[in-house]
Amino acid sequence: MGHRAVVSIRLLAGVFVVVGLTAALVSGQGQTSATDASMSGLTPWGDPDLQGIWANDVSTPLQRPSRFEGQSELTNEELSSFTAERQQSRENRDRRDFEPGTVTDVGRAYNAHWFPVPGDPIDRTSLIVDPPNGRIPTFTPEAFERFSTWAATKGRTGSAASPLGRPEGQVDGKEGGVDGRGQRGDHPEDRRMSERCIVSSLPKLPGGYNNHFQIVQAPGYIVIEHEMQHHVRVIPLDGRPHLPQGVRQWMGDSRGRWEGESLVIETTNFSDKTHFRGSFDGLHLVERFTRVDAKTVNYEFTVEDSTTWEQPWSASYPLRSLDSLMDGVDGMQIPQMFEYACHEGNYGLTGQLAGSRAVDRAESGRTR
Repeated sequence: MGHRAVVSIRLLAGVFVVVGLTAALVSGQGQTSATDASMSGLTPWGDPDLQGIWANDVSTPLQRPSRFEGQSELTNEELSSFTAERQQSRENRDRRDFEPGTVTDVGRAYNAHWFPVPGDPIDRTSLIVDPPNGRIPTFTPEAFERFSTWAATKGRTGSAASPLGRPEGQVDGKEGGVDGRGQRGDHPEDRRMSERCIVSSLPKLPGGYNNHFQIVQAPGYIVIEHEMQHHVRVIPLDGRPHLPQGVRQWMGDSRGRWEGESLVIETTNFSDKTHFRGSFDGLHLVERFTRVDAKTVNYEFTVEDSTTWEQPWSASYPLRSLDSLMDGVDGMQIPQMFEYACHEGNYGLTGQLAGSRAVDRAESGRTR
């Protein structure tokens, strides 16, 4: 999915081989790989063992809130207060008294029932570690122009038409558009890729739900299955070059390597049909996974696109093993990910488009 050019038979054959290896590893190792790794620290072929299911649910915000300006870390007292605040954000999804008549009032499809309790924040004020101010760097004029042109084709308005996104403190549902979030509903293509069950962007930031992914390793490959949208990244570790620049994919083209105890994954060749924070096909992503202990992997990423930001920027946060969050495997309960069957019973897209047609009829005076 997402190729612009025909992928070579050799590449497809390689993918099928790795998928077969993955299935064999999963069936043979089950969900206890994180526990096994804590005992040896290495795979049978000598690579650092990162296998397991990992929770990507830290509730620290990506960018530093204005109230913490100039402050990179929280005191113990501030962290305790901030933890309670972030966990309460889930319960606020059931409130309808913020702005009567807005999406928050009448249109929230996902209330607290559908969201897990957010993971605890870390003791930093932002996930972003570089620049030191904890904020996404300044966008280039080119980025604003490109995003505005793209947003116009989607009929976006308000902050949905800007790479800056929703301003801090902006109340949900006041952006206009068919859904109160500055988005049109004339065609399926107007809607977000996630609503259409197509793709979620890389890097996958914490937030919302389905914040898990599974790592499986085989000699010369590593496979990362994302719970959200059920994507599987098959990443070679043998030093092969990236695909030709003309081959573009939804989640880019990834190549991995080991640097000491850290797995480094470099991804290029993104498609211009989707974006990450305003960066389209110019995105260059470098991810680092480092095993800290049996329960934790430290995750870091750096994104670069000179046509979008005035400088590269980086974020870092811990990933926690699902085994440890579920108190381990006891023979009765095996922590696992379930299929993300996005389209099954999903009436959201149909309802949005039907609602938009009802608005059209009302505005034209027609009843049907």
